[in-house]
Amino acid sequence: MKRNRILKNQQFFRLAIALIIGSHIVVSSHQSYAETYINQRTCPADFPSLSKALAKDLPDYLNRVYQRLRIKREIMVIGDPELEPLPLAPDQDRDRLPKQVFLSVLERETGKVETSQRAYWLLIVPTSVGWRLAMAFMRDGQAPVIDVSDAAIATATNTWLRDYCDPRYQL
Repeated sequence: MKRNRILKNQQFFRLAIALIIGSHIVVSSHQSYAETYINQRTCPADFPSLSKALAKDLPDYLNRVYQRLRIKREIMVIGDPELEPLPLAPDQDRDRLPKQVFLSVLERETGKVETSQRAYWLLIVPTSVGWRLAMAFMRDGQAPVIDVSDAAIATATNTWLRDYCDPRYQL
């Protein structure tokens, strides 16, 4: 009886040690991946690459903003960005105008199945410390275009631009 108890305790300790070592390996490899990913954040050199990277990451950023603001919506997917600019000032040099990105966003109310599609028009300008969002507009269905420069999309976009393109925040 005593011998069985000793054997069970030994097996328990071996299992516990194996679990501790195994979990340490998983956690440390996950941490090194996260640190490497964060350290490799770089601002894309050209605007088309920047807009594609923004569109790829924006759902996660926007969903975090929605959660923080307790907005019961979630982004399902953002389509490929469209970069063909609308004319803003025909007599002004195109290089001095803000860069324009058009995004089509599929979202839904949290916990619901029904989705809705929104279109966003982002005006992004270069600054001495990277890029920043100048203005943002949204159209939901056939409703008129509204200014969302202070809304969740603006917060998410500015946070992404800060994380990737502001040298003051690079590691």
